[in-house]
Amino acid sequence: MKNLFVLIFTISSLQLYSQSIPPQFLASFKQNKLEAKYQIKGYLKPLFLLGDFNGDGINDISILVSEKRTQKKGMIVFFGNSTQYFIFGAGTKVGKIGSDATDDLKWMERWEVFKGKVAYETKFHDGDMVGSTKRRLSNKGISMWSLEDGEPSAGGIIYWNGKKWIWIHQGE
Repeated sequence: MKNLFVLIFTISSLQLYSQSIPPQFLASFKQNKLEAKYQIKGYLKPLFLLGDFNGDGINDISILVSEKRTQKKGMIVFFGNSTQYFIFGAGTKVGKIGSDATDDLKWMERWEVFKGKVAYETKFHDGDMVGSTKRRLSNKGISMWSLEDGEPSAGGIIYWNGKKWIWIHQGE
């Protein structure tokens, strides 16, 4: 009976989001059996971001999720030209927030597509900010921020450099 309830809840949750998430990405979510471990969870607005993150001219999508077992928040990025996906947070480590990589994006209070070609990476030494390094981006990225008094204070950008995802820390 419990399994039936979980199945009905999962299907109804996917149907709820299917009105806004493009169908090919929901199909990838199901095809990769991601609903077994993750649930689509709109803990921020917008629920998803569309952009050409890998530079192939086809829209990709990043969808907010949480890991079912731990409720850790994160996102899944699907490339639009395949069923290839990448998980950030939701139990999978990403970036360096402060001094350590994190597996929970609960700190993220704002996110958006980063369309700039240049970003400045904050550099630290012994926990102190010591400047920044100019980074050129070949593709759109995903900008993630925590807020202080409604303004971005710390976060970063993840972007695909053609081979792997790169984290660019910004702010404190």
